[in-house]
Amino acid sequence: MNFTDRVILITGASDGIGKRLALDLAARGAVIIGCGRSVERLKAVLAELQRISPRSITIRCDVGSREEVRAMVAKALAAYDAIDILINNAGIGMRQPFAQMSVDTIEEVMRTNYFGAVYCTREVVPGMIARGRGHVVNISSVAGHIGTLNMAAYCASKFAINGFSESLYHELKPLGIDVSLVCPGPVRTSFNRTFAQTSPKSPTSLVISAESVSQTVIRAIEKKRFHVITPPSVALMCALKRFMPGLFRTIAHRLFRPHVLPEKNP
Repeated sequence: MNFTDRVILITGASDGIGKRLALDLAARGAVIIGCGRSVERLKAVLAELQRISPRSITIRCDVGSREEVRAMVAKALAAYDAIDILINNAGIGMRQPFAQMSVDTIEEVMRTNYFGAVYCTREVVPGMIARGRGHVVNISSVAGHIGTLNMAAYCASKFAINGFSESLYHELKPLGIDVSLVCPGPVRTSFNRTFAQTSPKSPTSLVISAESVSQTVIRAIEKKRFHVITPPSVALMCALKRFMPGLFRTIAHRLFRPHVLPEKNP
């Protein structure tokens, strides 16, 4: 695919996968609209972006706020006539037993990881439908396929994104709009480092780089692939769960059970 002058909106572009995608796509000629919550990080990303894509911009936005998303997309459309590709990448996460997690925290995770994608897609897709072309990319996680100990809220948000993406595919494909769902395993970013040392730890052999995920996303866009799980070892785990769910659950339970800590008495 020729990305030259394609206008691409990337959420969560201030760090990690989103930042890497912004730089890699800009290097291929795309015009990037990067959004995120940190003004300082966005300034740093914009300085890098404009060295290779002078027309690219960044906009501060918390995708968990419907009003902020509406304002952000309005600014983007005021700067450019259309958004050709939307990459819903923004996300937050943590590891904590469900019984110890506040409802406010659970709602925050869902607002950012799931409703953030819903809000952005809802604002951008009508324009794509009107033009009869476009591409929506949702960055999910292997946690959208495999429920993991101490990650109930995060897994729920990613399972929701997976179902949302599949439904969108059937609705939008006949209208000329492609949908891609990319599910990475653990990624070596500051996002992952915030809880990478909590139990149970992800095997280092499964951890991949943001650069690797970025290239996977770009290939998915170029080939118009709907669903990609990366790395292959994680894809194999998901296949095992799909075809032998009982066996997979038994193995996972044995691996997770030693990490279940009893509640301490006050």
